[in-house]
Amino acid sequence: MKISLYVIPDLERVSGGPRTRISLFKKIFKKNGNYIYYKKNKLNTLFKKTSIAYVESATNRIALIDIPSLFFLRLRSKKTIVFIRDIYIELFPEEYKTFRSKITYFFNKLSNFYLTLIATSMVFPTEEMGEVFFKKNKFFPKRPFTDLPPGTHDITPNRIPPDFSEKLGILYLGSLGYTNSGYQNFITFAETYNNQYNFFILSGDKDLKEKVTATHIKLGKVPRKAIPQFITDNNIAYAFHTRPRNMYDDITFPIKVFDFLSFQLPFFSERHAPVQKLLGNDYPIFASFENNEEIHRKIKSINPQEYQELLSLLKEIAVNNTYDKRYKKLLEQ
Repeated sequence: MKISLYVIPDLERVSGGPRTRISLFKKIFKKNGNYIYYKKNKLNTLFKKTSIAYVESATNRIALIDIPSLFFLRLRSKKTIVFIRDIYIELFPEEYKTFRSKITYFFNKLSNFYLTLIATSMVFPTEEMGEVFFKKNKFFPKRPFTDLPPGTHDITPNRIPPDFSEKLGILYLGSLGYTNSGYQNFITFAETYNNQYNFFILSGDKDLKEKVTATHIKLGKVPRKAIPQFITDNNIAYAFHTRPRNMYDDITFPIKVFDFLSFQLPFFSERHAPVQKLLGNDYPIFASFENNEEIHRKIKSINPQEYQELLSLLKEIAVNNTYDKRYKKLLEQ
């Protein structure tokens, strides 16, 4: 079956999760001999027929060249599946009050309308996001939708458990810049249990040293491929996913969760609805970051055998949620 991938954003202008997601989808589509429309070849949609066209719209903003290209894509494809990454403008319209932000709001809305118009079906990180999207955009044409979360990749083949006879390490991974990252919860825990654990923050933030002045927290930036070895070298046993619960974070998927799964690194997290659905209700280290004593108690109570069971659970979930699996889900639609 010949299918195609249409990439709206320029990968040089996006970063983090969106860049990772699109890069990995491009790799899988290329491996399977499919068409990829990106940058200068977008108008080639006029000449090639496909059974399924998949559109990655990580920025939720189309350019002028995308208007005719997407029209031809829809015309030349039996199915056109469009991915919407987030619905921030739908949930927080009050944040778009200045003249410049109003322009952003208008063009994002217009882009989303056009993407919905050319779609035969749509995918979102979670089904709940799709429900809110159409609830907030009642004048948009209604399309069937499902979920297509990020995925796991480069899964660590044989995770070496930490040495429980030594001081354990705890990791915070990713940017501190997101308003709702909750990274302060990690810092507070590190201040309280400085003598009990070693603490690490791996982030690409340029102002990392300005945000984190505590000398007992080791800061750094490590390429993703080197993180599994970093975890082993520093006896890191757990990570903290510190985002607090709110309506927005309960309908989206932070890509770092899939990184933790790929690394088979057990992580503490609030019971975000999509994370709980992914890990299961019985995941043993869901936690409230308002109760540091309880998190500390859980760390101390988990023995090596229970820890190994956690690693096995995470690996099973990781294997079942690869980008190859996401690709196969597209073929089934």
